[in-house]
Amino acid sequence: AFRKFRAASAAHLPKAPRPTFGGRMCSRAIAVVALASALASAMAEDSSQLGGASLRGSAEPFRSPSNQTLLAAGSSLLPSGALVAPFALAKRFDFSQPPEAEFDVEVHSDEFLTHSCSNYTNDGKTVRTEDNKLHLRVDSLCEGGGCMNSGRVMSRESFKYGLFTFSAKVPKCNHVWPALWLLPADVNGEGNYGRWPCSGEIDVLETVHDQSFGTFNLVSGYGSTGGCWPDAEMTCNKCEPEYCTSTTMDWRNDFDRYFVEETNCDAEHPSWEEHLFVLNWQPDELTTWIDPILSYDAAGRLVSVEPKPSPEAAKGLKTWKTYVRQSTPEWLAVGNFMKECFPEQAAADAPFDDGFKIVLNVAVGGYGGAPCTWGSSTCSTTCGKAVGSELILSDISVWQKVP
Repeated sequence: AFRKFRAASAAHLPKAPRPTFGGRMCSRAIAVVALASALASAMAEDSSQLGGASLRGSAEPFRSPSNQTLLAAGSSLLPSGALVAPFALAKRFDFSQPPEAEFDVEVHSDEFLTHSCSNYTNDGKTVRTEDNKLHLRVDSLCEGGGCMNSGRVMSRESFKYGLFTFSAKVPKCNHVWPALWLLPADVNGEGNYGRWPCSGEIDVLETVHDQSFGTFNLVSGYGSTGGCWPDAEMTCNKCEPEYCTSTTMDWRNDFDRYFVEETNCDAEHPSWEEHLFVLNWQPDELTTWIDPILSYDAAGRLVSVEPKPSPEAAKGLKTWKTYVRQSTPEWLAVGNFMKECFPEQAAADAPFDDGFKIVLNVAVGGYGGAPCTWGSSTCSTTCGKAVGSELILSDISVWQKVP
């Protein structure tokens, strides 16, 4: 994660000095897999084609079937929102202790990651617990003004599947880029299938500047001879040094988005109100909701998740999003890589069949189209008002399905 990833393709990104989106670990290696639904079923079977599919760019992004179709295809959620089995509380993070009790406080820069202005430190100011809450703060400008000291943590414990709840007050405006996400059990994203992106990434929330929405994104990939098909061939190199990235994020449409709230940038340190972000990660399916209604049984087990109705301000955006493997070509695209390179290890839903850790951070700039990037004076000028922005979490809980 501390070195620059080589480019595969960034054609779908907004124009920017350093195009960076499609994954929090990504600097330049992005490939969008846009396939017709008829091809999606075929690519799981045809091992003669690279990565289980002919990876190709397309001006027409793939559209997933309707929710009812997804449910019929094997979703773990009934149309009512009731879970098919109860979930028992497995872990509640303790914010009464110093951050190091639950997290590794990361110390590195974003220079060769997302190129954001953030320089992640552990000085007691950028990451702290206070009043039983976890605070990640953009605390100060670096000497020279070419970066900002900010906070990033990774949970000490890893998790495989489960239902995750995050109660978070998320900073907005001033070109901040906060995120709630999961990464395999290594700061380099190195899991059972190799370095990032081979071992996957799950983005529960990414949002930038004044957006009123969050994005829910899955990232996977395969080793290659340098880029994506047809310019390169698949290889079992565990994504080192070359690879192809497959991501559900596509800024040409709103397919990966869910509405949160209208953003007001008039305050000194703008933020959304506190919201509940919920991820249900199960084999073959991942769902994220914003502020759903949670119901519990007499034993305190979580038994129902009901989506919140979309308000008028959402302008058609939903308050939830589901990815089902069988109808997500970006996920299916790595199927043959997993079958050929890890035949005894990889499950059908690989790379999302491994333990992942929770990652929280506040970047500033660096995203596609951002007006400030690492090492530029714009970190302290154009984006300087981001100093003081805080990501505040009052709760993180992990629930596991009861057998």
